[in-house]
Amino acid sequence: SPAEDHAGKRIDVLEHLVKHPQATYQMHVRGESMREAGIFDGDVVLVDRAIAPRSGQIVVAVVDGEFTIKQLWQRAGRMKLKAANPTFADILPKEGQNIEVWGVVVASIKVHKT
Repeated sequence: SPAEDHAGKRIDVLEHLVKHPQATYQMHVRGESMREAGIFDGDVVLVDRAIAPRSGQIVVAVVDGEFTIKQLWQRAGRMKLKAANPTFADILPKEGQNIEVWGVVVASIKVHKT
């Protein structure tokens, strides 16, 4: 059969997305602050805590105890968390504010409810 020529191992998408299984988490997205980056309300993101965050990456950060997804920008020792939606303000650390970059977003998965 022609199909036998193409038979092979089943695809495991997570095998390609998850480099550090013990440090990778899934999180459900609420809100529209990252819509221009293709991350929408209801999506699931995979977050790798073992990756050292770099400027320009999309990250999950904890700002005063609340999780948020933003693009990380770092320059000359300064940091900001930038939304991918012009209706949301950037987050610039204020005096005494606690901001922790929690992990790097490695994938966004669209979840369709049926």
